[in-house]
Amino acid sequence: MQDLVSKHFAQFFDNVSESIYSFPTMMQRISENLHLIADDIHLGRYSTTFTLPISKYEPEGLTNSTVSYTSEKGFSEEVFEKSFVTAEGGVVTTKLNPIKGYTWSEEEKISLNHLCLLSFMLCSRTRLMGLMYKVQRSDSLTGALNSTGFQEIAGSLIQDGVIGQYSTVFTNIKNFKIINQQVGGHNGDIVIQNFCNSTSEFLGENGFFSRLGGDNFLALVKTSILQKYLAFLQDINMTLQVRGKEFPLHVEVKTGICNLTPQSTMAEVMTNASLALNVAKKSAFKDTVTFSPEMFEQTMHDKRIASQFHDSLENQEFLVYYQPKVDLNTSKLCGCEALARWKRDKIIPPAEFIPILETEGSIRSLDFYILESVCKDLRNWLDRGIQPVLTSVNFSKIHLSNLKLEDEILSLVSRYQIPKHTLEIELTELSDYQYYDRLVAFVTCMHDNGIHISIDDFGTGYSSIKLIKNLQADVIKLDKSLIDNIKITATHNPDKIVSSAIIKMANELNISVIAEGVETTYQAQFLKQAGCAMAQGYLYNKPLTHDEYEQLLTGNRTYDTKRNK
Repeated sequence: MQDLVSKHFAQFFDNVSESIYSFPTMMQRISENLHLIADDIHLGRYSTTFTLPISKYEPEGLTNSTVSYTSEKGFSEEVFEKSFVTAEGGVVTTKLNPIKGYTWSEEEKISLNHLCLLSFMLCSRTRLMGLMYKVQRSDSLTGALNSTGFQEIAGSLIQDGVIGQYSTVFTNIKNFKIINQQVGGHNGDIVIQNFCNSTSEFLGENGFFSRLGGDNFLALVKTSILQKYLAFLQDINMTLQVRGKEFPLHVEVKTGICNLTPQSTMAEVMTNASLALNVAKKSAFKDTVTFSPEMFEQTMHDKRIASQFHDSLENQEFLVYYQPKVDLNTSKLCGCEALARWKRDKIIPPAEFIPILETEGSIRSLDFYILESVCKDLRNWLDRGIQPVLTSVNFSKIHLSNLKLEDEILSLVSRYQIPKHTLEIELTELSDYQYYDRLVAFVTCMHDNGIHISIDDFGTGYSSIKLIKNLQADVIKLDKSLIDNIKITATHNPDKIVSSAIIKMANELNISVIAEGVETTYQAQFLKQAGCAMAQGYLYNKPLTHDEYEQLLTGNRTYDTKRNK
């Protein structure tokens, strides 16, 4: 009999032990196959009870669950019970009852013990596989879905033909780096956890929420509650404990949305809302943007530009154009700005490629390429006896993450033996404080080495006052947006007031001011009267080719401001 029982146990184990991730499925499979051994061991009733620690990864339906099997022959009240302790301190208990009117012998109880152990092994294996399955599909910090889990659910919705009932919502927490700096990394994790928990709770059965990493979250939301969900995202508040004090925090987000259709693919589910979010993140006015097909076309265009850049740089397809700067008091040429142009089938203006290179980081290579080209031109003019004017070269603020930036610039200038007073590095004004300390150190070093520093687009960021007060900048450039609205017809003009105030403040701090985008004599006259030192714009010259600019250097350097060029 023992051999027969062992044979049936082996068949029972084979039938049940295949890879199963769902605990309820495991219990159902055990129940379905107990008939193989039930008669041999006179089994009337079987039950297994689990008391296990709660975990964010615990497979559903496992904690505190009991599953039973009952024979048609009925069962006796006599109980054979066996308990096993799990590694986490949980308890798995199996209870067996003989068929009605039967009592197990001590020898038969050996087989019962075998069955209990086998049951524990099978269930533990299923539990482990269930945990592994969930871990692979869950975010370790929050327990929310990760990218794998999210795509699996989206795939099921697509396969079931119901994906058109949903919208994808890609969310990013605004200024999360600053929040981390304010409250510390541990509290930053708590912000992420609270955000995930509250958002998942709000969605409930109306969607699926995932964390893709960092402060980036992707949700599938039933379109019927989309507007309520967006309103919820604008009203998330929490209180943290920071250095023993309560720290109230209102979480602000940027959001990209894609309204799905029954024909939506996995690529559209995962990508389109992300493209919309990128647009929102670049906007100073829109926190929520809905995907449109034009965004995809723009993305493809941007990728083409980025992929062509490095070969074009090696092939020297980038040219330097020079836009003159004019002294408003003397109307004489007093400087110029070196501007990049991309020559392919036609001349491509910087607005079409600079933002793309900024986003993907290649702007670093272009900036140094332009600086070296300028150094070559300056060296050539000096060797031929042509006296250059102060030449400004643009450098993106992303260079500030390079701690060797100063050395690399000074090394390049020294290689061509360029008088340092003929060069100016023009930096875009910071729109946040991320690089502020690094900016101060860089400006100080350049200033100490005799290279001029100009702050571009001044007046467009909230850090303007702090910059002008603390930096040793030589020049600040008034942003074109302030100049455009300076017109004769304007009576009460806020841009005039702001421009005049900036010019006055800079002059008192011994910082020169240049206005860009000057196109009319009225603008030039207003700026001169306000105390602005220099101007550049189409009133004087458009950006000039190398040869055109050289003719200007070797000719009459005085401008007739009474006519618009």
